[in-house]
Amino acid sequence: MDKKVLKQTVIDSIMDRAIAINKACAEQCRDFEIMLSRKRKNTLILRWTSINISNEDNPVQQYRYECFQTDGTPQLCSVHYADQEEANEFVWSLEPLYHQLYAIDHKL
Repeated sequence: MDKKVLKQTVIDSIMDRAIAINKACAEQCRDFEIMLSRKRKNTLILRWTSINISNEDNPVQQYRYECFQTDGTPQLCSVHYADQEEANEFVWSLEPLYHQLYAIDHKL
């Protein structure tokens, strides 16, 4: 399968949303990635890591997800699976297209 290349305008649109997410994030948010999933056709997925360090002895790290149209328009949805098997299928179906450590990096 050929690697999909994102237009810079799509990256900018989705990563602008990442900046808003980062500003509203009560935890540490980083590792923002734009991804494709075989489980969700014609959808781009923004995935990031949130790290809650309020308890230094037991930090909690979670992946978070939001969905976008292929043109970078938000779908105003998130990804959640109650069933562990479905969740695993989704995670294993993800193909990274773009990554940056911090939300603001694409503006530098």
